[in-house]
Order: sequence, then structure tokens, then C-alpha cells
Amino acid sequence: MDLIAGRVRQIVAGSVTYLCVLLVVTAIVSPPLENVVRDVMMASVSPFTHPQPNVVVVAITEQGLATFPYRSPVDRGLVADLVAKIDVAGPRAIGIDLLLDQATEPAKDARLQAAIGAASSPIVIASAWRSDGLTQDQFNYLNRFAPSARRGLALLLHDNLDGVVRGAFHGRQDRAGWTPSFAAAMASPSPSDRREPDDMVFYREANGSPFKFPVYPAQAIKLAPPAWFKDKYVLIGVDLPNVDRHSTPFALLSGPQNGVLPGVVIHAHSLASLLSGDRIVTLSPVVGFSPMVAAGILCLWIAWRPMKVALKPPIIMSVLLFVWLSEAFAFVHSAILIPMVAPALLLLGGSALVAFLAWRRDAQERQFIQQAFSKYVSPAVVAAIARKPALLSLGGERRMITSVFTDIEGFTSLSEKLAPEVLADMLNEHLSGMCELFVEHGATIDKVVGDAVVGFFGAPAGQADQANRAVALTLAIHDFVRRVRERSAGRNYSLGATRIGVHCGPAIVGNFGGDRFFNYTAIGDTVNTAARLESANKYIRTENCISSHVVNETSGFVVRPSGILFLKGKEDGIEAFEVLGDTQDNRVRQGEYVKAYALMADRSAGAAQVFERLSARYPGDGLISFHRDRLAAGEIGPEIRLGGK
Repeated sequence: MDLIAGRVRQIVAGSVTYLCVLLVVTAIVSPPLENVVRDVMMASVSPFTHPQPNVVVVAITEQGLATFPYRSPVDRGLVADLVAKIDVAGPRAIGIDLLLDQATEPAKDARLQAAIGAASSPIVIASAWRSDGLTQDQFNYLNRFAPSARRGLALLLHDNLDGVVRGAFHGRQDRAGWTPSFAAAMASPSPSDRREPDDMVFYREANGSPFKFPVYPAQAIKLAPPAWFKDKYVLIGVDLPNVDRHSTPFALLSGPQNGVLPGVVIHAHSLASLLSGDRIVTLSPVVGFSPMVAAGILCLWIAWRPMKVALKPPIIMSVLLFVWLSEAFAFVHSAILIPMVAPALLLLGGSALVAFLAWRRDAQERQFIQQAFSKYVSPAVVAAIARKPALLSLGGERRMITSVFTDIEGFTSLSEKLAPEVLADMLNEHLSGMCELFVEHGATIDKVVGDAVVGFFGAPAGQADQANRAVALTLAIHDFVRRVRERSAGRNYSLGATRIGVHCGPAIVGNFGGDRFFNYTAIGDTVNTAARLESANKYIRTENCISSHVVNETSGFVVRPSGILFLKGKEDGIEAFEVLGDTQDNRVRQGEYVKAYALMADRSAGAAQVFERLSARYPGDGLISFHRDRLAAGEIGPEIRLGGK
């Protein structure tokens, strides 16, 4: 049996290692591959083929700069002449994609400011912030230059992996307010669509190259007819080698010659998408991954099924191909972009692992007996029997144990409302998780009765730290139940809170029953007391009730006294405690509660008022409200009689 357990541990360890490697490889490989897939689709099959026809570019080229004594900054007189000429034609807006962040020739600077100030058309000047690399002097000069013009941030979002522009920048928020992007400032006089950065829309030609917006050389503008600019959005920028040029998704298929574009042309794509409302739809992770999750479930089922191994890869690849084609169809027709690479790698890797495990399962049928036996007997008992077969005989021995009882609040009424199959699924999920927690903390599972799980520590193997284990198990159960209830928040039903009773003391532990059927269990007053402490939770409004016998053997937990409980059939009271999660809020609450409890224990007349104030401060605390109510009803002291419990 130890050999089989060792093999199981090897399989689990190998599977975990494999999955970790798969996740690491996916995290490393999928981003660049996802970029490749996205670029190919954007350049070849995207639906963005007809941009707004009223976006034009005026490009300052090498030929245009040849007549000037310097190349940088661009001659302000030239820009002033361009603004004046274009403004006369009646454009909708003029955008200057030049960073006017420093002085040049004073006369030409003044001409440009005058041309901008006198323009009847809206003028947008490319802007930037200190965080974008400007010095304080540059930033101040830029803001002072032509104050009548709008400002738009000319930032382009480059992918950190390969520097390709794939993100659409729409603006930035700071304490002074919202500053739109260069394109957004041109599209609207007062941009209100404060969108976060998303995927950039690039328009394409039928041959997979970027769409060619009308581009007019700056040196020809003085001879241009007004119709070129009438009712147009005109962007003025540079088209120079190695200056303000950026790689785009088209570079993958068209090469750098066509896929590396001037910044002003990229702004033209962004402006056209804003004017037309074109945008790439990125679904939420839950919706976006759902097709591949559904396909993954199907593929895992196929991989797990007993069938010829050679049939599984083609079936799984066919499912994956179908999902890929469906996701590509969604992009082609609705611009819906769904992650394709990472989910596919996880699907293939997971299917390969499951197929391998299924092969091992089918090849090692001799493990069936061990697996079947473990379903009926606690793993701790199985391990003990493997070490000492004599434990299979009837009889028991006296041991010091810590008994743990759990029960679901309101389960009976809930079971009457639900269909049997729904109830079974929900209960099985709960019991499976509960039993896993018992095993993880080293407990022996005594029995599962309906919705209750009963277990104990200290047998068959002795455990010196059984009290700490029991309290840690209590907290783990509450955390597990909370997570289950959060996951089922959208349903019309959910399991109630799980109440827990814990007590320690002597008990008779062993196999009890008959020669044919028996059960490894614990009997005695310790077990009965734990069961009654569990029932007491409902009365005193707590989720766990732990005797002082257990608490006195623990350390490091946040506990508070619940009261001295007089259980049914008991003449002596038992001091009970409630354990809380170790958080700062709970520690503060515990400190305040302990002070109030001390007043109550001293039978102080002011205890009722203190609990009244605590209840107002912590309205959801059941134990505080319980003492508030009983003190208000005239009871005094910490003694609580539960004759029917």
C-alpha cells in the first residue's frame, strides 16, 4: 500500500510540475505569438477597410526641408504658411503633429503664433507632459505657445515586447483634469469619451498593406486647390527617414517599407477610427475565454475517455481548429478580439496531461482495489491498517482525542425546496471539500451523516498538537464555506453557515460493529459534548463553539469567551470560546469584546450598556447581539443554560 501511495504521490508531483512548466512556457511564449496572430489578422482579414474620407495629411518631407538652413526644429515660418493656407480652405480642424517645445527664430515663432491665433478653424497642437520626457523649460514653453490652440497628447503606445504600436491612446487624467490624445482633441472640441487605452484600429488595403490616406507634400500646399482641405481634418507632420517612424502590425506581412509608418499617419488612423466609431471589442476574461474553456472541457473529456490513443490527437486538434476559426470569424465580422494562443496552449497541454493520466489509469487497473477501499475508510485509518493489519479486528482502546462536529445551518429546510439532483450536487461538493480539509489537517473522519461531518484527532496515530490542528481546521472550514458561498452568490440558493463544535478528552476508539460490517469510530462523553457544543451555536449565535479544554492547549489564535454553557444532562458548566480569523479588525474587536465580557463576568451593572454600544458598532456580530439581548432581558453573568441542547 505504501508503494501505491508513493506512486500516487509521484503522479501528483509530476502533474503539478508539468502544469507549472506549462504555465511558465505559456506565459513566456503566448504574448509574442498572440501579437503575431493579432498582427496577421489586422493586416489581412480585419473589417477596417473604409475609414472616414475626410482625413488628410500634409507631410513635411526631405524635399520640403531642403530649402531651409536647418532641419530641426521644423521651420516655424513654413508651418505658419501651411496653417494660413489650409485655414482659408475651411477645414474642420487642423492638427500640428510637431512638438513646439522650444524657441527658434523669434520672428518665425511670432508668425506661427499669429497664424494660429487668427485661424477660424480649430487648431490642435501636439502636446506632452513632464512624465513623457520634457524638461520643465520645455513643458512651460509648450504650454505658453499659442494659448488659443487646443492641446492633445501625441503619445503612441508601443508594445513592450517588440515596440510595435498596437494600443490606442485616448488621453490621460491628472489632478488638473482630463487631457485628450492628439486624435481625440481633433475629433471633438470637448472630448468626453474618457476611455482607457485599448486596441488600436488600423485600416488596411485589400492587399494587406496599410490604408493610404491622402498625403500632400508641404512644399506643394501653396499651389493646392481649397477643395483638398474643405471640410477635412488636416494633420500636419513630418515624413522623414528615421524621424518619428513607428512599426505597426503591417510590418509582419508587408515588411518595414510599408509597415513602418510616420507618427502623423498613425494619428490619422486613430482619428479616422474615432470619427467613424470603429473600435476593437475586447471581451471580459469570463466571456472571452468561454469558447476555449468549453472546448477545453470537451477535449479533457475526450482525453480522459477510454478509447484508442491514436484517435485522441486528431479529435482534439479538430475541436481546437473549429474554435480558432470561430474566433477569427468573430474578428472578421464584428471586430471582436479573443485571446487565441494562451488558451490553446493550455488546452493542448492540459489535454496531453489528462490523456497520459488516462493511459496510466487504463494500464494500471490493479489500483482499483486501493482506490475503492479508500472511498469507504478514512485515509488515516487506511494508512494505519497498512502499517498494522491487526487493526482490522473488533475492539477499542482508550485514547485522548479532540472531537470535531460540523453541521450546516438550515439544511433541512433547504433540502425540502431543491430538486434531488441539485441538492445532491451541492451537498457532494460541500462534503468533498470538508473531507479534504479534515484529511489535510490530519483528522480521522469518523462518519458523514447527512450534511454533517464528524471527525477526531489523536487516533489511530497520536498527535501531540491535536488541539492546534482542530482549531486550525475550524478556521479552514469557515474559509472554505465562505468561498463556496461566494461562488454560488448568483444562484437562488446557497448553503447556510457551517456550525462547529470542538471538545477534547478521553474516548474509546476502535472498530465497533459486527464480524461482517464495522466502523472505526470514537464513543464516549467527549464525543457527545462536542456534538452538543455544535448544537449550542444556534442558540448563542456563533459559528463555532470550542471548549476551554481545547483552547487551553492552543496558542496563536484569536479566541474570545462565549460563556459558561450548561448543556443538557450536565450539572457543571463548560466554558466555551469562539475562534476568529486572525485579522487586524478581529483583534481589535476581540479586545473590545473581552473588556465587555469581563464586566459581564463581574456582574457589573454597566455591562448591558457596553454590549449595547458594541452591538451598534458591530451589527453583524451574532455573539455580541446575543449577550446584548440576554442582558437587556435581565440576565446577569456569563452562565448560559441550554437545557434542551
